[in-house]
Amino acid sequence: MSSTRERRARELAAARMARQAERRQRAVERRRRRLSVVAAVVLVAIVASVTALLLVTAGSDDDEVTATPESAPNASAAPALPAGETSKVGDCVYTASGEAPSREVGLPAAAPAVNRSPATMVITTDQGTMTATLDTDKAPCTVNALRTLAEAGFYTDTPCHRQTGGADAGISVLQCGDPTGTGTGGPGFGYANENTEGVNYNRGVLAMAHSSQPDSNGSQFFINYADPSQQGASALAGGYTVFGHITEGLDVLDKLTTPGVSGGGSDGAPTSGAKIQSIQITQEP
Repeated sequence: MSSTRERRARELAAARMARQAERRQRAVERRRRRLSVVAAVVLVAIVASVTALLLVTAGSDDDEVTATPESAPNASAAPALPAGETSKVGDCVYTASGEAPSREVGLPAAAPAVNRSPATMVITTDQGTMTATLDTDKAPCTVNALRTLAEAGFYTDTPCHRQTGGADAGISVLQCGDPTGTGTGGPGFGYANENTEGVNYNRGVLAMAHSSQPDSNGSQFFINYADPSQQGASALAGGYTVFGHITEGLDVLDKLTTPGVSGGGSDGAPTSGAKIQSIQITQEP
């Protein structure tokens, strides 16, 4: 009888141990699943952060100079052109990325030569108007692309989605040109850098934002509202197409940027809610 009770006790003990082992195993599996989810979330966060930095076009595009999402209500994606489709305007080559443009616009119209005549850009914002002289001699492909976009109304009622500034940033830029306001929008085509050597990114200079990919200039550009620090200038040097400079309306630029970055940081959406109402580029035939 005693032997039977002892055997039963051993069986019960073994069963308890088995259940405990099973519970421990289930707990381990749950922890593994949680860790997998956490790792996935961390990975997504890292990728998103890197993408934001590269797409300043996100500044930054830091300079691709990308930013706090703020959707523009009238931004709407149009059908994408087949990836790799090109249009040549003189020596300028515009290549479809295969991504849908943020607003309906096609490749710049092909032509035997690119217009290098003097050009002026008028940027009308909610705080006033800025006028810029464009460098059609050193950045003709960029000016031609921007004129195509401006004439299509691509920039009408679009936010300047990103502002970077302050001692820690090293650069002071206002990034505009994405109808979606997210820092990821563009025209669905790209083109190569030009006029990057021997330039500066001082107050009033206009330059193109791009991603880390080659020939990824599109619609986004940044306006330097103060001279960069030595480190900031080194970071920008040779990396971003300079296509013009503001000749009138620096006081308007100050109105857009003086309130600083939303939340008080050095990079993010501008507190002013800076908005481009329209862009007009005039150029002699």
